[in-house]
Amino acid sequence: MSKETSVSVATLWKRLQDMENEKRFNGQAYPEGMSYFPFRLTGQGFFPGGDGLWRDDADIARESPGVITINGIMFLGNDFGTCQSYERLRKKGFENPLTWKHVKCRVSRAGLPQSLTFFTNAVMGLRKEGSALEKKNWDEVPAFAKFCREFLIFQIETLRPRLIVVMGPIPKSTLDSLAVGSKVCSGRFPLMQFGSHKATIYYGSHPYGDFNFSEERKIRDGLELEDAWGFARQQ
Repeated sequence: MSKETSVSVATLWKRLQDMENEKRFNGQAYPEGMSYFPFRLTGQGFFPGGDGLWRDDADIARESPGVITINGIMFLGNDFGTCQSYERLRKKGFENPLTWKHVKCRVSRAGLPQSLTFFTNAVMGLRKEGSALEKKNWDEVPAFAKFCREFLIFQIETLRPRLIVVMGPIPKSTLDSLAVGSKVCSGRFPLMQFGSHKATIYYGSHPYGDFNFSEERKIRDGLELEDAWGFARQQ
């Protein structure tokens, strides 16, 4: 068994770049309507635009050591967004939308170890048009579905998260449509097999909508997430 306790985020970026350089889509890195990232954020940002690592609120612009702890908690979103919205981050070098603010509150309410969190996406690339909130069925582009499936499995097998927190119906649909896992067992917190790795899955709502929730709902969700992590640690 490997005794590694951490992985450099550079390992993930290198693998993604290698796959992009294969130019599988008519000689391009991504299919029509999608683009590679023109730069990387130095501060807070979901992977692959940023390093996907936790920063305290006072340090969101800070560059991190870029080290991901394995056997931790992977928070899975859908995709990063659009080229236009990403370009607006170039000058400040970090992102801090409501999604980040709310998901960090969820981590704190659930008492999760911040050092074990990693924030990433199921779908690589940036949308050239439209909105990141629009649902896209990547089964309609089988080669790209395969591309994303291959990289997501690489992320999971490399980081070996105990718990994968799926954030909202769009990433859940993406996860299901990419068919990356086979269910090992059902129940409150299902176990799924991803390549050579088995992980506990927690299906939650998208953090952006937390401003609509009562304090009681937020506390209840925090307790459920805490229970999911406790369950995952026992597997």
